[in-house]
Amino acid sequence: MIVIGQTNLQEIEDHLIRMGRGNHRDNMQRLSRFECHCSLSLVENEFFELVFLQNIEVGKIAPQGADRTLSAVSKRAIKLGQPKLSDNWNLAENLSRMREKLVQGSVSLEALVVCESRSSEERWGPWYLQDGSHRALAFATMILLNEAQYEQQIAYGSMSKRMYQSLLRRTI
Repeated sequence: MIVIGQTNLQEIEDHLIRMGRGNHRDNMQRLSRFECHCSLSLVENEFFELVFLQNIEVGKIAPQGADRTLSAVSKRAIKLGQPKLSDNWNLAENLSRMREKLVQGSVSLEALVVCESRSSEERWGPWYLQDGSHRALAFATMILLNEAQYEQQIAYGSMSKRMYQSLLRRTI
């Protein structure tokens, strides 16, 4: 990941409000635990290594104890035929919306929101996909199905000072 610039919680919150996300309070509560906030550029392997959420709704594609990287979750979704997991997780519908974006010329996503992995997430990777899971899953699926090519993704990131300094050293 490459740091594009510094940001703050207010800018991230404004982005989440514009996106109209339903779990806004949870997102902000989690992001506020971190000291550093910035915008990031993700290359393809970093995108596929993002840690996907795990809850009852997505249990079929992100089962307990299984690899939770976006890559692994996308492959499970493909293998299962893009099922409707819940009212909020209709994978075929999400994929259809992403295909419509491709027809319009680009599947570049609105900025994702990522944060440093904590607790059980660290097992799967250093970055947790805090917001944008539906869009990221659909885009990753299209790439794996050879329907789209990866386009650079931008994300807001929240992290510890140690992680931020590590990223800065990589970009110098």
